[in-house]
Amino acid sequence: MNRERYIELDNSGKGLTEEEYNQGWHWCGEWDDMLVGPGSLEALVCSCNHPKIEEWKKTEEAVKLQEDLNKRMDNKYLDKIAELDEEIGL
Repeated sequence: MNRERYIELDNSGKGLTEEEYNQGWHWCGEWDDMLVGPGSLEALVCSCNHPKIEEWKKTEEAVKLQEDLNKRMDNKYLDKIAELDEEIGL
């Protein structure tokens, strides 16, 4: 799905084609009906059990995306600890 189509769908809240749905795009209940599909961060934790999303979660792309997300989250956590250490003089 290209950016323009995503924006069109996201703004309207309807209109997914059968082909788009079959690619994994859907209005995700886990994300308050946000448009989610393969390649999106939200798809990593989607619990809609869409077959294409479940397949995608096992791909190299999804594994790398999850690793990158984990790394960013770890860095934020470590940065916060460093800030707190400075505040208390450690």
